[in-house]
Parts: sequence; structure tokens; C-alpha cells
Amino acid sequence: MRVLINGLPFFCERFVKDLKEFNKESTFIFLDTYNSKLAQLKFLFLLPFADCVISFNGVTDNSGSLNFVVKWKKKLVMQWMGTDALLAMERFKNNTIKRDYIDNSYNFVDSSWLKEEVESVNVKAEYLHFKSVEVFPATEKYEKIAAASYIAQNRQEFYGLNRVVALAKRFPEIEFNIFGMDHSEIELPSNIHLHGWVEGHVFKKAVKETPIFLRLTDHDGFSVAAIEALSYGAEVLMSLPSDLTAIATNEEETYLAMKNAIQKVESRGMTPNYETIELIKTRFNRERIITTYLQKLKEICGK
Repeated sequence: MRVLINGLPFFCERFVKDLKEFNKESTFIFLDTYNSKLAQLKFLFLLPFADCVISFNGVTDNSGSLNFVVKWKKKLVMQWMGTDALLAMERFKNNTIKRDYIDNSYNFVDSSWLKEEVESVNVKAEYLHFKSVEVFPATEKYEKIAAASYIAQNRQEFYGLNRVVALAKRFPEIEFNIFGMDHSEIELPSNIHLHGWVEGHVFKKAVKETPIFLRLTDHDGFSVAAIEALSYGAEVLMSLPSDLTAIATNEEETYLAMKNAIQKVESRGMTPNYETIELIKTRFNRERIITTYLQKLKEICGK
């Protein structure tokens, strides 16, 4: 197979590396066509020789690169993320949605809520996970009850800062560590600590040593950070529904979920949730995820 991939480098570069490792006979090329004119030119040069194109976004506005994919009738895969589903629903409501790509593609999602949202704009969607984690040894015992979260500096409200602040005020005895932000647009209680942008291994170490992880965003796919927290045995509060996490969609629900999470950790004697760790080992196993994805690509490409 010869596969071209475009979208956000954060996801695509790692995913391409995984695909190459598990299928050395095929060619997988990531091109950041959103941010590079040179990548756009390379994409057009390589497209005639490609069996398939994967877009790590459900695109519902105009795309110069994807116009050629449709024109030349190339196989197209849309791996929907999070914000693109919101944009699609808004454009569908306003009758401004561009359907050229989504109606001529295989549409995949990695969560139940994304499936519902994508199908609400009359697009058939199928589950196909691409995110995987390596499960490393969890901490033996937590030192104290604490919570961690990631909040992007430039999207504080979207990532749930107000929700975290409300929670911190109701649990003043608990330390809340926020990564990603180095300063706040609103006043913070004294038990919230900002750590700014840190290297991935630093963030993972902090999550590993923290019994509760918060993912209280306005919208999301199935967050890699949440999956990693689960892989370390943390109790995860999330604003979107999953059988692996506690639902937290409003202040009272979040408070009760936090209270329950604290009780769970304490009832285990401050140890991680080993049952969840075993579930993550199976459900987000790297070899299984990539092998399944490759098999689906082979079916699409007729290989």
C-alpha cells in the first residue's frame, strides 16, 4: 500500500511511525498540508501514486488538497477528532456544510459521542481506534490525594479551567496541579498550582504519581492524556461519557464524582486501580490497535 496522511502533526507523526513499524512492505507518508506550502506540493506530486489518503480531521469546508483526492477518485479515510465534529454540526445546521469529502470517504471515530455527532450530519461512522499506550509500571502507593489536569494556555475556558476552579474551591484541602498553563486569565484558589508546558516524560511522571486525573473539556475525542492516566491506574473524571471514567458534565456532578473518586482511592489503601490498568492493556494495546487499523486500510485499498 501507498498511503498519504495529513492532519495535526501531534497525532500523525506518531501514528505514521507505528504504521511503518508494523507494516514495512507499505509506504506511509505524513505531509502537513495545513501549514506548509512545500507539503502541499509534495502531496499533489505523490497523490497519483497513492492507494489511499487519511485525513486526521473530518473536513467539511474547502480543502485544496482534498479537492484533488475527490477529483482523481482516490480512496479517502476521515479520522474524526473532536472540534471538527462540532464544526460539522454547526455547518450542517446553517446549511453551509461542504459534503464533497465526507460523502466520498470512509469515516472513522474513536468514541461513542463522536459517532453520534458525526452521524447527526448524515454521515455513517465506524469505530476505529488509532490511539494506543504502552502500559508502564504504576506507582505502588500514592503519597496523598491530589488531582492533575492538562489545560492549554490559549484555550483555558475550553479545556475546563472554570470547572477545575469550582472543584478546587469545594476541596480546599486537595492540591490541584495543572500542566500546560503558566498563567491564568481568572483568579485561582491557593490550592491550584500551575506548572506550564513541560516535557512529555515530566507530565507522565506527574500523572503516574497522582491518583485523580481531570479531563473537563467542552469537547473532545478520547483524550490520549486520559488514556495514559487510566493506564497508570488513576481515577479519571471526564466531561464526556465512557465506561472507563466518571462522568462530570456540571458542577454538582463533578463534585460528586470527585468525592467518589477520593473514596475509591482511600478504600484501596491509596493504591492505583489495577483493574482499570488491565482493561487498558487490552483495549488500547498498541499491537492490536495498529494491526486492526492496517487490516482496515488493506480492505479499503483492496490489498
